[in-house]
Amino acid sequence: MAKTETLSGTKHTLVLENRERMDLSGVQEVSAFSDTAVSLKTACGALLIQGKGLNISRLNTDTGELHVDGEVTTLKYSKDKSKGTRFEGLFK
Repeated sequence: MAKTETLSGTKHTLVLENRERMDLSGVQEVSAFSDTAVSLKTACGALLIQGKGLNISRLNTDTGELHVDGEVTTLKYSKDKSKGTRFEGLFK
């Protein structure tokens, strides 16, 4: 099993059930959200979740846990190298 290096040293997990329910840990910040996209910063970098009918049903900023419901079509990670988010302007 390979060791995964995170950007902040915090553990990040993602569990996706039937592309309808997603639980995440290691969430540091939710940058933007709509019913078609959620942009967030995790311990492993920036994450963009795209889909239909997306809804954040639970967010705990103290523990870094997030639960998203809806049809997930895309998950895209990128390293967050700047203070601003790469996804600004995506949610107009």
